Amino acid sequence: MAAGVRYKISSGNIGNVFAIRNTTGALYVAKALDYEKIKKYELRLTASDNFKENYTTVLINVRDVNDNPPVFEKSSYRTQITEEDDRGLPKRVLRIETEDRIVVPVDLQ
Repeated sequence: MAAGVRYKISSGNIGNVFAIRNTTGALYVAKALDYEKIKKYELRLTASDNFKENYTTVLINVRDVNDNPPVFEKSSYRTQITEEDDRGLPKRVLRIETEDRIVVPVDLQ
């Protein structure tokens, strides 16, 4: 890392979701990502030493994660148990399932 070099995000930072340390060039997620709104970012970064500049592009693909709570298929469930159902314990009384999606991390290229 050369002394006096400054870094900045020149373009593509929709909603200022990313931040960069101007002295180190370290790129950070500054706000929550939302796959349903923006699936990928193309950031243009600039490095400058006050005399010359150089540029690079960073492509960031946002992967979908489970950001919704599990959902029951029904709002209520009902079952019936007789007093002789206690033989062969434990015994399943009712099976309740929810819908959920797979969690996947953010991918940087």
